Amino acid sequence: MQKDFILREIEKIVYSISKLAGFKNAANPEAFIQHADQMLQDEYDLKLNDLLELSIEDFDILLNERNYSPEKLDALAQLLYMYYEPFAANDETLAALQKIISIFNRLEKNHNRASFENINKRNAIYQFLQNNYE
Repeated sequence: MQKDFILREIEKIVYSISKLAGFKNAANPEAFIQHADQMLQDEYDLKLNDLLELSIEDFDILLNERNYSPEKLDALAQLLYMYYEPFAANDETLAALQKIISIFNRLEKNHNRASFENINKRNAIYQFLQNNYE
């Protein structure tokens, strides 16, 4: 029963992320933002703008309080990464990249989860930060 619930949750999240990727690839930012906001509201009880405006400290507190499953954490990292890609050297992007790294760290330390995709994304973030902030 628990396994079926987790599988349904994963399928729902994968579908939403795939749909977001389609909007992003079709260069339809309004649909992307609308779907991302709806997904965040449905799955995380958050609004996109509220999430983006959180400081890294408040973001980490939120993650601690809500104790999201590893699947939901990963989906949140994917959504943020997709939203900001391609990266621009500004304060908003820097804050988002810190949140993504925080999620990747949480997945690795608290849930013993790492994936080649997330490792590649982490490396891309570090490369961007090195090229633009050092």
